[in-house]
Amino acid sequence: MFKRRTPLTFMSKMRQNVWPKRGWARAMQYSWQRVLRIDGSAHAVALGLAAGAFASITPFLGFHILIAAAIAWALSGNLIASAIGTWVGNPLTFPFIWLSTFRLGHALLGSEGKVSALNKLSFSAIWEHPVDFWMPVIVPMAVGAIPIGIVVAIVVYYPSRATINLYQRRRAARLLKKAQTKTLMEE
Repeated sequence: MFKRRTPLTFMSKMRQNVWPKRGWARAMQYSWQRVLRIDGSAHAVALGLAAGAFASITPFLGFHILIAAAIAWALSGNLIASAIGTWVGNPLTFPFIWLSTFRLGHALLGSEGKVSALNKLSFSAIWEHPVDFWMPVIVPMAVGAIPIGIVVAIVVYYPSRATINLYQRRRAARLLKKAQTKTLMEE
């Protein structure tokens, strides 16, 4: 019923995923509208968004949605909102996230002097000596991701909860008014 007359080609679908036809602003606006309409309390939806935001700060690419879902499930947050919350980590924000988690992680571990080992990293070195990659890069990023992720989750949670709560109250009032009008018309 709502399908296209002519289906998109594979290349058109790929292009749409990289750059939406109506732009990123419209895609984000649509996603936010979807978040507002998720069933559940404002707390659960905002908690899901915060869990997704926290997960996207971690250096475990490819596992962000799973990490977000696990955190949301453990905290009784909304799982769908947790997947949407992982959009905090995207190609525009990843360089800043990675650099800040890397630096903070090394500062917390007291290993700032070992950062020069990064100059020796290459794709072949990662496959041949994975421990040499994990220790100076991923472990500090994982440690640094915890405090930064907590801050980002708090920054996402409170405004989201307030906005979702406001939207849900206005929607409930609008539906109540519509139901009252319909009842008056029927009498």
